[in-house]
Amino acid sequence: MKNKLSFTTLACPAWDIGTIVGAAVANRYDAIDFRGYLGDVELPDSPAFRGGALRELAARVRDAGLAVSCLGSGAKMTAPDAAARKKELDAMRRYADLCAPFGCRQVRIFGGGADGIADPVANAAETLVAAAAIAKDAGIEFAVETHDSWMDSSKLRAAFDAAGRPDGIALLWDVHHPWATKGEAPETSARNLSPYIRNTHWKDSRPLPDGKRRLCLPGEGDVPLRAVRDALAAVGYDGWFTLEWEKRWHPEIEEPEVAVPAFAAFMRRLAAD
Repeated sequence: MKNKLSFTTLACPAWDIGTIVGAAVANRYDAIDFRGYLGDVELPDSPAFRGGALRELAARVRDAGLAVSCLGSGAKMTAPDAAARKKELDAMRRYADLCAPFGCRQVRIFGGGADGIADPVANAAETLVAAAAIAKDAGIEFAVETHDSWMDSSKLRAAFDAAGRPDGIALLWDVHHPWATKGEAPETSARNLSPYIRNTHWKDSRPLPDGKRRLCLPGEGDVPLRAVRDALAAVGYDGWFTLEWEKRWHPEIEEPEVAVPAFAAFMRRLAAD
């Protein structure tokens, strides 16, 4: 199983494109996953992702020999009503329109919250069918992350099944969330999500006395990351291994200058064992 390494810009909210590209090349990453840029969390809000500035930014990435593995949106799969669903689909469409300059074929979306929704699986399936049509027009795929109310991988798989497993819809396994929140074994997650896993987000954490968890560098927590990699190999995974270092949300954790090299080194150790 090839180590296809990427990191999200969630890790480095203060880095400009030159610093991002330089760190990726220096640490032998293969790609960048854009989740926000500088002061903007949502890429369509950033002046750098419009017109000539977008083409220049994409050229900087391409000229460095890097791919863009994913564009990380905040769009959601579940919505309480038709107006809310339209808003989410419009957000997906805006991200889909950003993919071509990068040659990127994937946009991440969240599962979203299910509180107050009578039948979350049917609700999600309706959105997935509509999202698949957008994906087809743009020549991309939307990858739904194991997040929010959808950290139980069997529930997320049920939504895919209810939608008829449409082309253009894929899964992004955040390897931390199902294990840390649901106690789900990596083998179970991989089995439930296969063959739709196209990307993975990696993070580690350790428990605190108050029952919460603190993010930590890979290999310094108790998330069974080696078992995750073995489970992915068992189902024939050939997608991205993406560091999601949540520096934008948790400024107290280590700086990207530490985390980005640490993840690359950790994943190479796993691959070598």
